[in-house]
Amino acid sequence: MNKSKPIVEGKKASKSKTSTTKFQNFKTDLTTGLNQSQVDERTLAGLTNSTETKTSKSYAKILFSNIFTFFNIICLSCAIALWFVGSWSDTIFMLIVIANTLISIIQEIKAKKTIDKLTLTNSNFTKVLRDGEEIEIYKKEVVVDDILILASGMQIASDSIVVDGSVEVNESLLTGEAHPIRKNVGDTLMAGSFVSSGTCKAQVEKVGSANYIEKLSSKAKKYSKPKSELLASLTFIIRLIGIIIIPLGTLMFFNNYKVYDGNLYNTITKTAGSIIGMIPAGMFLLTSVALAVSVVRLAKKRTLVQELYCIEMLARVNVLCLDKTGTLTDGSMKVREMVNISSGKYDDKNINKIVASIVGSFHEANHTAIALKSFFGKGSLTADKSIPFSSERKFMGCTFNKIGSFKIGAYEYVTKNPSSKLKAHAEEYASKGFRVLMLVESDKNFSNDNSVPIAFILLEDNIRKDAQNTIKWFKENSVDIRVISGDNPVTVSEVARRVGIDNYDSYISLQGMSKQEVIEIADKYTIFGRVTPEQKATLVKALKAKGKTVAMTGDGVNDILALKEADCSVAIAAGSDAARSVSHLVLLDSNFSSMPSVVAEGRRVVNNIQKSSSLFLMKTLFTIIVSIMVLILGKSYPFSPVQFMVLEYFVIGLPSFFLALQPNHNIIKGKFISNLLKNALPAGLVLVLNAVAIYIYQHFMGISNATLATMASIAITCTGLIVLFNICRPFNIMRGILMFTMAALALSIIIFLPNLLSYVTLTTTELLFTIIIVETSYPIYCLLTKAFDSIKRITPEDN
Repeated sequence: MNKSKPIVEGKKASKSKTSTTKFQNFKTDLTTGLNQSQVDERTLAGLTNSTETKTSKSYAKILFSNIFTFFNIICLSCAIALWFVGSWSDTIFMLIVIANTLISIIQEIKAKKTIDKLTLTNSNFTKVLRDGEEIEIYKKEVVVDDILILASGMQIASDSIVVDGSVEVNESLLTGEAHPIRKNVGDTLMAGSFVSSGTCKAQVEKVGSANYIEKLSSKAKKYSKPKSELLASLTFIIRLIGIIIIPLGTLMFFNNYKVYDGNLYNTITKTAGSIIGMIPAGMFLLTSVALAVSVVRLAKKRTLVQELYCIEMLARVNVLCLDKTGTLTDGSMKVREMVNISSGKYDDKNINKIVASIVGSFHEANHTAIALKSFFGKGSLTADKSIPFSSERKFMGCTFNKIGSFKIGAYEYVTKNPSSKLKAHAEEYASKGFRVLMLVESDKNFSNDNSVPIAFILLEDNIRKDAQNTIKWFKENSVDIRVISGDNPVTVSEVARRVGIDNYDSYISLQGMSKQEVIEIADKYTIFGRVTPEQKATLVKALKAKGKTVAMTGDGVNDILALKEADCSVAIAAGSDAARSVSHLVLLDSNFSSMPSVVAEGRRVVNNIQKSSSLFLMKTLFTIIVSIMVLILGKSYPFSPVQFMVLEYFVIGLPSFFLALQPNHNIIKGKFISNLLKNALPAGLVLVLNAVAIYIYQHFMGISNATLATMASIAITCTGLIVLFNICRPFNIMRGILMFTMAALALSIIIFLPNLLSYVTLTTTELLFTIIIVETSYPIYCLLTKAFDSIKRITPEDN
C-alpha cells in the first residue's frame, strides 16, 4: 500500500526563461516518478503550475481613482473656499459628496475581491508520485513530467497524458459535452476536468498558463467596465456638465467679483452656489443606493449580485442565450423507456435483470450508469467475464453462466449490419432527442457478428423543474431565446422543445465552422450545437453587433468567454467556480426561476430612476441657464449654496430615494437619457421662468439682491414640490405619505427657520407676488410636459 506524505512545500519558481527543450519527450519512471533533483531542476526553470494572479486594480488605486474625481475636486475646492471665508453653513453639500464617494469605493473593492478570487480549479491539492512514494502537494507545485495519481472524484491539476490505467472523465465544465469520456493510455486529460470512475497515472504535459483552462482564464480575468446604458448615460451627462462648468464657473467668479466690488465673501459664496447647483451629485448616489437595495432584495431570493449595473442590463435584454447543461437541464440523465424488441424471447422482467446485472458489474459513477441503476435497480446475476465501456468500443458487456453473453451500447456499435427497420427506429428515437442504447445478446467474444437485438434503452436529459415556466415568462416579455451548447444539436433541439422554446427545430451544428461563418449565422438559428468556448463568445459578440442586448447563462468553464462578452451574465451556483466568478449574477440555489425576479428588480430601478433623476437634472438645467443669463446681463448670481438646502434635501434628495424603491414592473421603453430629458426639461424651464419673473419684478420694484434671492429660492422650492407631486402620481399610501411629509418639512423650514437659509424678511407685496408665481407655475409646467410628450410620441422610439 502506498504511503502518503504530509504536504510538501515547493520552491519558488525562478523568473528565468530557461529553454524547455531539454525536457521534451522525457519519460518519467512509472514506479518512482520524478526525484527531488528533477523537481528542483524544473522548478528553477519556471516549469511549475503557478500562474500570474495580478488581475485588478490595487486598493490604493481604487481609493485614489474614486476620491480624486473631477467633481469631487471641484466640490472640495468650493468647500475649502467657503471655509476660508467663514461660510460654514454653505458647505452642507459635502455630505452628499462623501456618501457618494464611500459607496463607489465599497462597490469597486467588492468587484476587485470577486475578480481576485477567480480560481478555475476547485481544490488546492493533488497527489503525485515522487521518489517512489505518493505525496500530496499544492497544485501550484506540480511540475512538468510529474506523475499524477488520479482516482474517482479527483480534479485534474494540469494537462496530462495517461501513461497507466484507464479512467472515465467528465469534461462538461470545459467542453460542454455532458457525457463522460473514457481515457486510456496515450489519451489527453485536461486540467479542470473530473475523474468520474477508474484510476490511472498521468504524466504532466503542460503547466501554468500553458494549460487550456488557463488560456480561458487569462481572457476571463480581464477587467471590463459594466455594460450599462444607465451608467453610460449618467457618465455622459456628468462629462457634458464637466465641459460646461469650468469656463462658466470661471466667468461667474470674475463677474461676481466685479459686481460685488471685490467683496471676497459674496464673490465666493455666490460663485460656489452657481457651481454646486450645476452638479447633479445625488444622481450617482441615488442610482447606487437603489441598486444596492435591489442586491439585498435579490439576496433574500438566493440570487447573488456581483455587479450592480447588471440588474439594469438584465431588465433590458431582448436575447437570452442559454447553455443546455446545468441551465435547462440539471446535468443528470434518466431512462425514459425500455423498448422490448426481442420478439418474445425475453420478457421485460428478464431484460431488467440482465441490464441491472451488467451495470452492477462495473463500479461506474457517470450519469449514464446512475440513470441505468436508478431505472433497472440492483442486479442479481454474477458475471463470469466482463468488458468495460470504452470510447472506442462504445459498449460494455458481461457473460453470465447458463444465460449467455450480453452487451449494452450505442446500437451501431453492438450490431453488425442492422436491418433497415431497426435503423429507422433508432434514428427516430435519436431525432426525438434521446440517447439511444441497445441491449443485445452476443457470443462469448463480444463480437458483433452474431448479435441479436433485445431492447432499446432510451435516455434523456433531466429538465429542471423551473425551466419551462421561466422560458414562458421570458417569451411573454418579448425576450428571444437562443440555446448554445457543446452537445449534439438534435438532442439540444429536443430539450428546447420540451421546455417550450419557440423555433426549437431551427438548429445547426457549428462543428468546423470558421469565425466569420459563425458571425453570419448568429441571428438565423435558435439552437446551436457542437459549439466551442470561442464560438460561444463569437455568437454573443455577433448578436450584440446586430443591436441586441444579450444575457448569457452558463455553469461551466466552457461558458466563461461568452459570459464575459454578454451584457449580463448569469451563472448557476452548482456549476464551476470559474463561471460563478466571472458572472454578474449567481443563482445560489441553482434555481432558474429566480431570473424573472431579477428582471423585475431591474425594471423597478430603471423606471424609477428615470423619473427620480429628473429632479436632480431639473436643478442642474435651471442653474446653468440662470448662470448664463446673469453673465449676459452682467448681474450677480443671486443664490448661495445654503439657500438651495430645502430643495436639495426635501424636494430632490430624500423623495428621489424613496421613489426609487417603489414597485414598477413596466417594460422599459426608450433610451434612458431621452426619457430623463423629457421629464427634466419642462421642470427646469419652469424654474427658469420663476427666476426671470422675479428679475423683472426687481427691475421695476427696485428690490435688493438679498430679497430677490429669498423670493426666488421660495418660488423655486415650492415649484419643485409641484414637480414632485407630478412625479409621485399615481398616488398610493406610500407616495401620499411621502408627498405630505416632504411638503410639510420644506414649508416648515421656510416659515420657521428662515435665518438657517439666509433668507431676509419679505413684505406682503413681495410674498404675494411669490405666491402668484408658484400658482402660475403649475399650469405652465403641465403645458410644457404635454408638449414634450407630444414630441416624444412623434419621434421614433429607441428600444
